[in-house]
Amino acid sequence: MNRFRVRVSSLLIAAVAGAGFAPAARAQDRPPSLWFQGTRLILEHAVEMQGDLAVSTRDAGMRRFLDRLGAVVSFQPQQRYVVITAQDRRTIVFTLGDPGYTVAGVRAQAPFAALPDGNDVVLPFYTLARALYVEPVPGPGEIVLQPRIGALDVRTEAGRTLVTVRGAMPLLTNTTAEAPDRIQLAFVGLGSSLAPSRRIPGAAVDSIDVAVGGSSRVPTTTITIGGVRGATHRVLPSGSPDAYTVVFESRGVAAAGAAPPPPPGGFATPPPDNPAGSGIPLAAPTAAPPNVAGRATVTDVAIEPAPNDAVVVRVALSAAAAYDWHRLNDNRWYVDFHETTLNGPGRDEHPSFGAVSSVRVRQQGSSDSPSVRVAFTLSGEQRIDLTPSESGLLITVAQESATDLARTGSGRTGGAPVVASAASPDPSDATAWKFGAATNPKLIVIDPGHGGGDSGTAHNGLVEKTLTLDIAQRLKALLVAQGWTVRMTRETDIDPLSADLLAKMHTDGKPNADDRAYLQTRCDVANNAGARLFISIHINSAPNDTARGTTVYWYKPQDASLAQAIEKNLVALAGTQDDGTRHENFYVVRHTSMPAVLVETAFVTNLGDVALLRQPSFLQSVAQGIANGVKAYAGSPAANTLSIQQ
Repeated sequence: MNRFRVRVSSLLIAAVAGAGFAPAARAQDRPPSLWFQGTRLILEHAVEMQGDLAVSTRDAGMRRFLDRLGAVVSFQPQQRYVVITAQDRRTIVFTLGDPGYTVAGVRAQAPFAALPDGNDVVLPFYTLARALYVEPVPGPGEIVLQPRIGALDVRTEAGRTLVTVRGAMPLLTNTTAEAPDRIQLAFVGLGSSLAPSRRIPGAAVDSIDVAVGGSSRVPTTTITIGGVRGATHRVLPSGSPDAYTVVFESRGVAAAGAAPPPPPGGFATPPPDNPAGSGIPLAAPTAAPPNVAGRATVTDVAIEPAPNDAVVVRVALSAAAAYDWHRLNDNRWYVDFHETTLNGPGRDEHPSFGAVSSVRVRQQGSSDSPSVRVAFTLSGEQRIDLTPSESGLLITVAQESATDLARTGSGRTGGAPVVASAASPDPSDATAWKFGAATNPKLIVIDPGHGGGDSGTAHNGLVEKTLTLDIAQRLKALLVAQGWTVRMTRETDIDPLSADLLAKMHTDGKPNADDRAYLQTRCDVANNAGARLFISIHINSAPNDTARGTTVYWYKPQDASLAQAIEKNLVALAGTQDDGTRHENFYVVRHTSMPAVLVETAFVTNLGDVALLRQPSFLQSVAQGIANGVKAYAGSPAANTLSIQQ
């Protein structure tokens, strides 16, 4: 028995004894016989504990299991959080000493808390497996770790219904199309605990039936999807090997245009809602994230006339919520309610009274950090009064215009509003960064470079826009685990663009209007929110195949120390060649009002870097290195104030 086994065994026995349990000798010396993907999974040391197995992430069997699932563990000894990123980019977060854990932001309870093990951590193995869509199935003298179909997502939009199947492993599918309005999918090697039958009224799909056959070691799940009379179906390309999407279209819809392809991960997302004339950065309308204890829900938004031709908007909330609001420089104003979900679809209203031409309500953010935005387009610089209450927020828009208006503020329903700043930078001003302030000191904005029609660089089978989004999503999970609030300039394969900004820049007489508008839209996400930091992620290329390594670019004096911290930590963890930090006039670091950097992580034109970029573990190391650099530069979110480090 080696020193590692003795140390972990002692740790686990002490933890179990402290909880009032005593592990049996059999559990320590002869762990259960585990089978996974047709082979025996041998754990070096596992202790039965409250119906689960306590296993260290150092364990070679644990590492093999996670590698087969494409999952990556991130843990730093000085942190309390353990982040596991699944192949479909969901995050599972355990907290040392707390039996509670989250899966994609949804909280659940484990049989016991995660335990420290030096530079590693002991986790409840079965709990982690289930979060990765693998079900421990007991049998005679063995436990089969059965990969399963983990989710069946159904979305209906504009006469189309998209059905996305997600599994623990890459999906091997035998497809039988019995008719245009019916398809049968057989997933070999995957079990299921989905409901055997679903009916979907009002959609292009009438029914979904699920049947499981085969054995516990080699199961087969068959999903039969039946459309309404006259519907047709087609399979959409998926951005992830463990997702499979079929779209059904009712009669007449197919001729109207193609359904939007699902972004990486297999989810269908409508195109961004940024109509001409609005310009406020609104996210695409999405289904509300699941309700979670402690989150508020916007239950109603009522728009009413008031005396003196004012407009009153009553936002009703199920619980208290923090909010911040921002006034932009072209008669636009919006308020974001944080950790809040929207009860129902988004809305677009055009009042026929007062000085408000439109009110738009949208679900924003992600499942682990949702927010609801209420955005106004005004006829001028109208005065806006906020009255928080126990039941929500009352927003009053006066008819008269005013001068010297506050530009941003924050508050909480049930408390008094706070004005944080009386000025905001003009996004068209090249020197705007000089006058910025971090009015939201716990917010970091991540910018995954390129997206949509702009693929960035592409060589050796790798595409920049896909890699930057992958790294950004991993980085977001790590920063959230550190306690930061995180927003991304794009969550899917789009290139965000403000139509208002595009029109404005086409008339300002300056060159490259399209490029400036695309880049400034990204900057505005951070500038308008008063973010603490801005990090833009890119993949490099060169005319020759010898250039390689990592470079961190900065422009403003306040950027330099952030760039140095990220460079030092990223290179140390990812193992790339250190190309240093460089002062460069890149648009997104010049036009952001907070410390900002642009990270060129590696080269798609160098075969050595390409081999790294193809490994999920390397992408995770890049994300962890950037997160470590943020911590070295800014400390913890709680330590930040409204000032920015110069």
